[in-house]
Amino acid sequence: MSRSVSVRVPATVGNFGGAANCGAVALESSLNLKVTLRENAHLGIRYFGEDGERVPRDGSNLVVRAMESAIATKAVAFPGADFEIYSSVPVGVGFGSSAAATLAGLIAADRLFRLGLDEKTIFELAAFHEPRAESVRAAWFGGFAACHNGEPHAPHQPTTLRDFILIAVIPAAPGKNVPGLGEALDVRVSGATIFLCGSGPAVGITANAEAAEAVAAVRQAFACHSVPTTTGEYRPTNTGARDWNARAQAAAAGISGVARKPTLIPV
Repeated sequence: MSRSVSVRVPATVGNFGGAANCGAVALESSLNLKVTLRENAHLGIRYFGEDGERVPRDGSNLVVRAMESAIATKAVAFPGADFEIYSSVPVGVGFGSSAAATLAGLIAADRLFRLGLDEKTIFELAAFHEPRAESVRAAWFGGFAACHNGEPHAPHQPTTLRDFILIAVIPAAPGKNVPGLGEALDVRVSGATIFLCGSGPAVGITANAEAAEAVAAVRQAFACHSVPTTTGEYRPTNTGARDWNARAQAAAAGISGVARKPTLIPV
């Protein structure tokens, strides 16, 4: 049994481009996890990244819960572990932080305990922790994924996303129903698409020349309610956790010429 493993999972943004409650796209920003097993039932969690105050440091942490659910399928007892999480994924604002944490825990468990989880089982286990199936699939495969009632619209195909930048306006206020959110989503700028990122409250904007005008209008909608905002730029990725981690595992083993089908988790 391996003693330590490193895992990388991309952020995702749901409702992408206005595909409400069914579409998500993977982003280059990622959650990076290192897990080192212990034998004394100790649980240690260190978090480096945005919104650290929102990340539990005990057994309620989603990475830990996902790992425990995976090993429970093989009746394996959790021996304790140290978790180091390095993340550029904003937490709790609609960028798939829960999907990323869930997949990171499942992948780490599969590799550490040699569970042999297949893709179907990965998705079934993920559904216990993350209800947005499209976010899980986008994080796993990369590119764009669409689901309806938890089921994919079609078998996933490699996606070539156009070169674009997603600009997110993130209100610095607790909760999902932030004052000014409704007005921000009602902003209309010709040539710009404005949508709620996942469950929010971040507001996503894709545009060309009109991006600056749209960003200013969305920020003003929050400012009218005295809600400060930050902005961030995010690029899509066609590579998801499946291939990122398969390649990393192969590289660590000194294997070259890795095929697209992963060796990380058999399919």
